[in-house]
Amino acid sequence: MKIRRLFYFLILLFFFMLMSGGFFPRWQPFLIIPLAIAVSMFEREVAGALFGAFCGLMIDTACGNLFGMSAIWLMPCALAASLLITNLMRPNVINHLWMVTVTCIIMAFMEYFFKFAIWGEPNSDIVLIMYIVPSYVSAIVLSPLVYLLIRTVSVKFGAKDSGLYLEIDNNGDTNEPS
Repeated sequence: MKIRRLFYFLILLFFFMLMSGGFFPRWQPFLIIPLAIAVSMFEREVAGALFGAFCGLMIDTACGNLFGMSAIWLMPCALAASLLITNLMRPNVINHLWMVTVTCIIMAFMEYFFKFAIWGEPNSDIVLIMYIVPSYVSAIVLSPLVYLLIRTVSVKFGAKDSGLYLEIDNNGDTNEPS
């Protein structure tokens, strides 16, 4: 097992503890979402998709959702992020921010729709405004910090052998390998 993947797992456990520990009174930041997107940006497609699915299962466990519900939405988003970085874009904070924003919008809509709106729950708009939106907005706001953490781990512990088609030098620039 490569050491950077051990660090990814330890960071995932820390974010899981933040989500399930109830450190905030009404809502918990979904930091696992930016983690899944950031790791998928620095790993190959299959590894990114599997890590995204595992992160989705961790979100379901922390939030008490139907097991696998978040994994269904997070895995394709992580795969798309990995494919976009591999084939079209460079791994940077701006690309990570918009990918996390799109992922959070998809996941927030699906959570609200499948948990509340489809069943006609009364006062579901209050749940949306007081719990769902702050959780996902906090994930978007804190996502640059998560990206920088994962980028540091990836560069420090082997970005050249991480399966990226683009190598990252010490200045943070990407160069095509020769």
